[in-house]
Amino acid sequence: NQTYIKFGDSNSTTTQTRLDSIVRVCDEAFLGRDGYRHLAAVVPILFREYLVANRRNKINELINIQIHIGNFNIDKEINNQSSIDDDVNEYTGDILVDDHEVGNGAFRSLLTLLKALIPIWKAGENPVIIPGNTLYIKLGGDGRNVGRKQNHVMITFCLLNEGKEVLKPDHQYCICLYVGREKYEDLAKVGQLFQNQLFDLKNNGIIDQDGIHWPTELFFCGDWKFMYIIMGQSAPNSKYFCLYCDCEATSRWDMNRTWNNTVNTKCERKSPLFPAINQENYIPDELHLLLRISDVLMECLFADLIKNKDFSKQIKSAIELAFKNIKVHFEFFQSKSTGKQWNWTSLMGPDKKIMLEKFPVSQFIPGTRGEDIEKLWREFYRLYMFLHKAHLSDQEIDQFEIDAQNWIRIFCRPTQGCINSPIQIPGLYRKEDVTPYMHVFAKHVPQFLRQLKEKGLSLQILSTSSIEKKNHNQV
Repeated sequence: NQTYIKFGDSNSTTTQTRLDSIVRVCDEAFLGRDGYRHLAAVVPILFREYLVANRRNKINELINIQIHIGNFNIDKEINNQSSIDDDVNEYTGDILVDDHEVGNGAFRSLLTLLKALIPIWKAGENPVIIPGNTLYIKLGGDGRNVGRKQNHVMITFCLLNEGKEVLKPDHQYCICLYVGREKYEDLAKVGQLFQNQLFDLKNNGIIDQDGIHWPTELFFCGDWKFMYIIMGQSAPNSKYFCLYCDCEATSRWDMNRTWNNTVNTKCERKSPLFPAINQENYIPDELHLLLRISDVLMECLFADLIKNKDFSKQIKSAIELAFKNIKVHFEFFQSKSTGKQWNWTSLMGPDKKIMLEKFPVSQFIPGTRGEDIEKLWREFYRLYMFLHKAHLSDQEIDQFEIDAQNWIRIFCRPTQGCINSPIQIPGLYRKEDVTPYMHVFAKHVPQFLRQLKEKGLSLQILSTSSIEKKNHNQV
């Protein structure tokens, strides 16, 4: 992308407007002070860098008055959280760190942001919200490595009423960012920061500057790690692993059992960190359903192929060529840290969808078993793409539920018939290979589809893809 700075007659605009335009262009193009200084040195008509810097500081000051950014230290206890919405000068004692100390976290008031955004959402010829609507507010979070030894965690919110617009990173609004990892103890402090605000929104809604009352409903969506920490539940490798039911790990494969979206009562529970959010509004992330289930399909396929004595000489290069033919960069490599164990390229979501739809599995696994595994890949792709539909009928959801459970049954189908019999049906994978994400995909996602349909929402708009993009852009 190229950025152009062009002004017409100086009489047609004020100096301040021109400076504002330059500040915005520099921000959007990630042009730093040194870069602009060099540019201004060779383009005499541009403002000097110190004028742009002064205007940027003034803009930051004006924004900070309207939507204050506070600092906190994630390594210290946070008390008296009710002061988050008080006047800036009143809450510099308990939440903010010492004036002489640099905090490792920052936050913005959720209520203040909503009051600034509601006038935008309800304006225009096609307003996002109109009086009488309920504001569906989704919170989410994502952790990211920043260098080899540094991590940061971002908490965001968005308005689900915007529909697919929330899939754009700019429509995810950051309310907290801290240096550290996704740990219960740290996220508990973030939960404290927003606890009173969230309960206030849940119980009372919000009144905008025009005196209009907007009821609200809160949701949360994230990857499994973030979800079980926020919900105060056990890790996915626990005996009672599920976020939504009491299913045991040894029964994940059993599609004949009924599991409702309630709560896991048998795991070792901690206090939920966002108690204002109802249990049924913790929604599984469709992106990580794709990523983690496709990971299992790849691992199972490659585990079979790597055992072949011809893998390194013939099969490896043939697989890489097959990926190249479907325009996906992929290669095998042996990591020094794992000895001679084979690893492979970690694919992103778009490449995994291409792989599921087009990779010729049956070329590498002979016979009917290879054909069945390829059908398994294609069927999962079809089921996943179904989740992207904006509007679903009850009949379509019912059929999805049947198809998803049958998909699990085929995935862990045992060998049927006598060995070497012409009518033998070869098995695919083990029951133990059925993962927590597969259990949620077949047993709980259909129930969430029905729940969201009643509110005019879809599973796709709760995706964490935009949060991860936004977090990546921060690095």
